[in-house]
Amino acid sequence: MSVQLQLSDMVAKLQERRPLQSLAPEQVWDASLEQAISTMVFHPEDARLERSKEIIALKAGLHLLNDSLDRSHSYSQEIEDDATGCYWHGIMHRMEGDYSNANYWFHGAGAHPVKSRLNAKVADWLQNGIILGELPDSAIRDTLVHMKGQRAWNPGAFTDLIQQQVSGQGSDETRSALEYIQHIEMLELLAHTLSAAEIKS
Repeated sequence: MSVQLQLSDMVAKLQERRPLQSLAPEQVWDASLEQAISTMVFHPEDARLERSKEIIALKAGLHLLNDSLDRSHSYSQEIEDDATGCYWHGIMHRMEGDYSNANYWFHGAGAHPVKSRLNAKVADWLQNGIILGELPDSAIRDTLVHMKGQRAWNPGAFTDLIQQQVSGQGSDETRSALEYIQHIEMLELLAHTLSAAEIKS
């Protein structure tokens, strides 16, 4: 099986997993997938490409989509000067509950190109895919209403929402909404990371 086909199968499995990822995963989702990600060689003919920032960011992202926080972290730590690596690094810390550290890495990601696409997709979903008025009254719901009209994606504000939810200030309904937004965020970042890695068959 070609590297491209292996990767496509892996990505499809991660994209289609149900239920959606938890805001605070406690264990690896699929142990066999963790092993496959760890041992997969994308550029067997060129060690320099295999250790490129783009491939390291891809492994960080794939592990994080599989709830393998420690392995994802080990990769993102290798590329702390890379915007995409910083973004994956931030999500990993957010998932483990280290919110201030998460925001540090989101800041390091700067004006990442994913942020504009992500903002548009989240705003569209909040406008058309969820009936915000049916969510229970809470500060989380009020912030989600505000997010419909925000001009730029603010990962720090989203981190604050998740912190509120995890600390018990939300409901099952707001948790589901935040998990779906997280799902949009991670798939947009994965799409960017895959494109940057330019994996050939």
